[in-house]
Amino acid sequence: MSFKTEREAHEFYRTYAQLAGFSINMGNRKTYSRVMRCSREGKGEFHKGNEDLRIRNNTSKKTHCKAQVKFKRVYNSDGKEEGMVIEWVNLFHNHILTPKQTVTQHMRGHKSKDPELLEIVDELQDADVRSHCIRNLLGRMHGGPENVPITTRDIENR
Repeated sequence: MSFKTEREAHEFYRTYAQLAGFSINMGNRKTYSRVMRCSREGKGEFHKGNEDLRIRNNTSKKTHCKAQVKFKRVYNSDGKEEGMVIEWVNLFHNHILTPKQTVTQHMRGHKSKDPELLEIVDELQDADVRSHCIRNLLGRMHGGPENVPITTRDIENR
């Protein structure tokens, strides 16, 4: 497959990831390529040191997942970038996927950043409306709290 821009390639892989049930991270960006990978790639080292001093039991969701796509940049004879093509793909995950839309929409890589929705949230916060009330209102606007594309934590962090 080929794409005109890196943004188009990213949107394609993000959409695929949302339907399949995982979140993505952007990997290394080089002159001639770009890697996009599962967000569970890597090793989760959450604590180094004396275990008795640990206050919270933070565990990592990293599972050494190797699922990723490498896009190769295509240049014309003048050296201008014309687009991107898929160079190679690994679609095999070593963890359970969650293809339910109500779950994947809250994953970091899939959160909706609709500017109109965020403007409504900002206006309500300026009027000193509490976060849970904003969340209830958004739930009614979207046909239920499970369909709201942002979480209460996202609202509080605005």
